[in-house]
Amino acid sequence: MASIWQRITGKTETRAVTPVIPSRSSTIATPESALTLTAVWRSVQILATTVSNLGIQTKRYATGMEMIIENPAFVNNPSLVVKRREFIYSTVSDLALYGNAFWYKQFDTAGRVVDVMQIPSNQVTVETDGDALNSPKRFVYLNKVYTANQIEHLQLFPRAGWLKGPSPIDTCSQDIVGALDLRDYQANWFSSGGVPTGVLKTGKEISPDDAQTITNTWNTKQATRQIAVLGNGFEYQQIALKPSEALFTEVSSQAVQGIARLFGIPPRKLVTGVDGTSDTYSNLVDEESAFFRETVQAYTRPIQDALSNCLPRGTRVEFMWEDLVLSKSDRLAMWSDAIAAGIVTPEYAANKEGLNV
Repeated sequence: MASIWQRITGKTETRAVTPVIPSRSSTIATPESALTLTAVWRSVQILATTVSNLGIQTKRYATGMEMIIENPAFVNNPSLVVKRREFIYSTVSDLALYGNAFWYKQFDTAGRVVDVMQIPSNQVTVETDGDALNSPKRFVYLNKVYTANQIEHLQLFPRAGWLKGPSPIDTCSQDIVGALDLRDYQANWFSSGGVPTGVLKTGKEISPDDAQTITNTWNTKQATRQIAVLGNGFEYQQIALKPSEALFTEVSSQAVQGIARLFGIPPRKLVTGVDGTSDTYSNLVDEESAFFRETVQAYTRPIQDALSNCLPRGTRVEFMWEDLVLSKSDRLAMWSDAIAAGIVTPEYAANKEGLNV
């Protein structure tokens, strides 16, 4: 169909730049490619930092009641290679990205676990003899087979009949691929988005060859930041975009919100927001409480169970939440009530708060 220019002048319109609609990329979402997104990187960092900074206490069931006991050396530092914070941090990172974490256990002569070493989740294969109910799991790492007694397998999202838990990145890959494509298209918007930076126009009629020659001359001058001389009635008009349009602010915010939903992170922590919501003290407290209860505990529970499995029967560990849930004044009030009731000693409370007495 002829354009308005053709119908009026009877001549063919020639454009120096032909807009091109970018094709869908062949990007594949993997944990490594997902980490190139700032929202994914930050989400994993928030989860791993929150859990790794929690204290751990040990409880033993005896004489019909459960009592808090001093942490064994293994609980204070499960790995002899890295510090406990780093060990927990990397475990949470693997759970968040791969949905699984694997610990290799080493025993002393009495059969007690004295050291655990995390092995890369993406390099471990889980096998059985075909009957998942009656045959034990085998774990293959670097072509070496390990038994279920040697490997502690942590899963973020256990599913019946699945040998490994599903990866959040693989399961929701379309959301990650969409965010990756948007990020790449946004980064290349001005260089390869098919949108010219400006228009050279004149009221006079010129041939296609002249148009191309003038365009090439203009581009050469601009590339070397030389003074441009316009003649023959030419005028340069820059194509200006609003910052929100050039940076795809709205759709980028939606992509970040999608990643926040995937990892269970409050959008506010990723410096974005949901329309129609407001930040009040009550809302923020409820949001933090829901984050600890519904998201962080999804990571602490498997780690608690795995550490407890490495201890003698009747002994278990649990993370201590008061540092995150309670403010400093609330914690002091809690310890004061506990001391008055005879539940703990002043020395114990001071030690837990890091106070020298």
